[in-house]
Amino acid sequence: MPFSFKRKQVATSSMHGVISGCLFLFTSFSVFILWEQKDGRLASHSECEWSVVANVESLAWNPHSEHCFVASLDDATVRGFDIRVAAFSSGAKAGSSFTIHAHEKATSTVSYNPLVPNILATGSYDKTVKIWDLTNNQPSCLVSRNPSAGFVYSVSFSGENPFMLTIGGSSGTLKLWDTFSSAALSGRHRN
Repeated sequence: MPFSFKRKQVATSSMHGVISGCLFLFTSFSVFILWEQKDGRLASHSECEWSVVANVESLAWNPHSEHCFVASLDDATVRGFDIRVAAFSSGAKAGSSFTIHAHEKATSTVSYNPLVPNILATGSYDKTVKIWDLTNNQPSCLVSRNPSAGFVYSVSFSGENPFMLTIGGSSGTLKLWDTFSSAALSGRHRN
């Protein structure tokens, strides 16, 4: 059964990689999570909503913590959220767990490292890519790089090589970055 989102236009959607039937979508200034029943219908009282102060550019579930996700925004920030503190269908909106002032221009893309917990990559229209340590919801930037890809539209960690990052941008080329070559990451993850 289709779900009608009469309030706003839906910009994108994604199924949760671990929690079956959990749909994740965003509109201009809100992030929503909906739960689907086994028969394909949405569960009653299944909606969670988080309001944000800027347009959402991208979202990513944390592969190491099924309750957490991040949203990158066009105000150059990244906000972290935990669905366990969401207000289900109560009209109230939950706040973020943390905010990163990540870039000088819109943060267009985010990617969790699927093999190394607490590592997040961000890309931006300021033409930079940054690697963050999110340990204890206290984000710190480990390394920043201009990969000569133009405006960065996409970053993605490899599922096989824990420190290989692909970068796509307005230059029309795909860049590869072995993030382990940075002293900040190699020093923390020698094993």
